[in-house]
Amino acid sequence: MVRHEKIKLGFAGTPEVAFAHFKHLFNDPNIDIKFVLTQPDKKSGRGLTKSKGFFGNLDKKLPVFQPLNLNDEKISNSLNNIEIDLLVVVAYGKILPEWLLKYPKFGCLNVHFSLLPKWRGAAPIQRSIANGDKVSGISFMKIVNKLDAGPIYSSFNVDIEGKDFYQAEKKLLETSLENISALIHEIAINKLEPKEQDHKAATFAEKINYSDALIDWNCSASEIKNNYLALKKWPILSFNLNGEKVQIHDLEIEATEIAKPGVVSSFTKNSLDVYCGDGVIKIKSVKFPGKKVISSIDFFNAKRDIISTGDILI
Repeated sequence: MVRHEKIKLGFAGTPEVAFAHFKHLFNDPNIDIKFVLTQPDKKSGRGLTKSKGFFGNLDKKLPVFQPLNLNDEKISNSLNNIEIDLLVVVAYGKILPEWLLKYPKFGCLNVHFSLLPKWRGAAPIQRSIANGDKVSGISFMKIVNKLDAGPIYSSFNVDIEGKDFYQAEKKLLETSLENISALIHEIAINKLEPKEQDHKAATFAEKINYSDALIDWNCSASEIKNNYLALKKWPILSFNLNGEKVQIHDLEIEATEIAKPGVVSSFTKNSLDVYCGDGVIKIKSVKFPGKKVISSIDFFNAKRDIISTGDILI
């Protein structure tokens, strides 16, 4: 058996899903991670103190860079002095400049949570769920200087039917971790070449905004359910009640009755039932601003004097 030197990687990523990839690759005996690129620490809390991200305590094990600007001469000089075969990028959160794309021996490998060219962009998991897709997947892509348009090394299908954001992300992450080490070996050792995407088939997953959370009662029951599943992490599907934005933490759908969308069908200890475009949304659990999540029973007991059948919700 031919023995190869360890594959030398740089790693760029910021959120928890990126750190999971880092840990997996860091523990691979055939891989040597030379450095990490991650977003600068964010200020939070009343005192606006800096809170360390997932990679914040790695600096004793290997170099960790947190540049504000990737075109800063200091960062380019530092990285160019570190020889790597490949830069692995997982939800880093910054656009890579041309010099960084060309710097590694085999370029930059991006782990994208969709079946490219479908759902290029910032929120592929959420947009896929909201669209009602039954299948999503992981695409391992070579990065070019155009959004998620690089050629694909390999893709893997993942069943996400009926899954919420957390469930879908978990399945996608598992699939990525099961395949990434072997793929890196194919690229760095066997010189695997990626294949061009079908750019005409591209769709775009726009960034999720806070305004996406407000429920549109004119939508169908299935569309509202899909949005609820897609936005479960953030910003959470909501409706307005007397000027307050109330988050929906559990719902069911019924497509048996039709009436004017937004009208309250009934309000009981079991649920708040509201007509939508083609049925009824049964809201089972809610959260008011600054409060804890409450069940349908507590919701009914607290608000039965101000919500009645026939009321119109916005």
